[in-house]
Amino acid sequence: MNAKAAGKVYPEAPFVVDPERVAAFRTLFDGAGGVPATYMTVAESSVLREIVADPDLGLDFSRVLHGKQEYVYARPLEERETLSVRSRIESIREMGGNGFLVLVTELIEAGGAVVSTARSTLIERADS
Repeated sequence: MNAKAAGKVYPEAPFVVDPERVAAFRTLFDGAGGVPATYMTVAESSVLREIVADPDLGLDFSRVLHGKQEYVYARPLEERETLSVRSRIESIREMGGNGFLVLVTELIEAGGAVVSTARSTLIERADS
């Protein structure tokens, strides 16, 4: 993994809070009404392919483990709303031959306010 990719911001993309996917999350997690907090994972997944395939990053996804996940909400998500999803590489560091990538993904309203933020730590295991 290329540590020089730290700080890279990926292009924003439209993101709709899809009622069918929200219902699937509720069913899976026995949730009540509203959009479950973990639904932010859908937004992350919508841009992950581009990040994983980024030649500037040089991530070997076959060696990646999910290390940590955090969500912060300024307000609850609403079904059917259209937001923008934006991701950036917050940091990359190496420890014990393993690479640690912190990816930040934000959902943004049309006016520019950040509605929610997901922070994921991905670990690229050392080549054995």
